[in-house]
Amino acid sequence: MRVRAHRFRAYSSKITARVLKTQLEVACKLYNTLLHAEKEEYEKNKRTMSMNELRQLALDEKAEHGVSGATLPGCAAGCREVLPSA
Repeated sequence: MRVRAHRFRAYSSKITARVLKTQLEVACKLYNTLLHAEKEEYEKNKRTMSMNELRQLALDEKAEHGVSGATLPGCAAGCREVLPSA
């Protein structure tokens, strides 16, 4: 069986690139926040956080920063910064 590979490149507009960059930055900050919380929990109590605890912490962070809906945390805020009409 012969395997073929194809390369595709997406050329995005400047606005789309800024929105994607904002989403990536927010996702990175959320990951680092959760990682820091889990490390602190382990240092204090010598146990890791459960998935439910991490999920609740992520939802609390999302609510704290005023993001609504099931979007990527910070997406709506980031889109409003980049796109005034959004």
